[in-house]
Amino acid sequence: MADGQYAEKQVYRVIVKAPIETVWSELVKQTSPRPFFWNSSWDAAKVAPGERFRMLSADKRAVGVVGEFLEMKPPHLLSHTFRLTSLDDPPSKVTYTLKETPEGVEFCLITENIKAGSKSVKSMDGGAKFIVENFKAYVETGRSTLGGRMTNALIGLMGGMVPKALRAENWPLERR
Repeated sequence: MADGQYAEKQVYRVIVKAPIETVWSELVKQTSPRPFFWNSSWDAAKVAPGERFRMLSADKRAVGVVGEFLEMKPPHLLSHTFRLTSLDDPPSKVTYTLKETPEGVEFCLITENIKAGSKSVKSMDGGAKFIVENFKAYVETGRSTLGGRMTNALIGLMGGMVPKALRAENWPLERR
């Protein structure tokens, strides 16, 4: 429930028809751009609590998100702080949960502690829907949705026009 300081906690849920180990592996994979993360990849020393990360574009020129891993219980839970580099809003929290069901793996993306009235509220809602929809498609078929592929193609074409504030050199992993 929102307390005035934060927007309502949101839960985005989908069933993924794949083994839980496959779903987990695709979520935490660092070795290639993830189409459900706008062709960005986890850039971190490792995916583990206490480690800082940034979501680095495929061409390694831009960073869209920075944060720190908070909790990890493979293959069921990953949570981290989340700050959009394009906005001057405080960090929020994102949690991914995976639960085996008879229909497949229930994949939930949960957003919380987003400052009420901030630009992050709307941006994270649209982003969470994109991630959940494209994550399911990618894990089940090896391809993101048509809309996801078109979005990622446009991002690739615009790679040379990265705003200065999002450039990777402005978001080092090392603590300052």
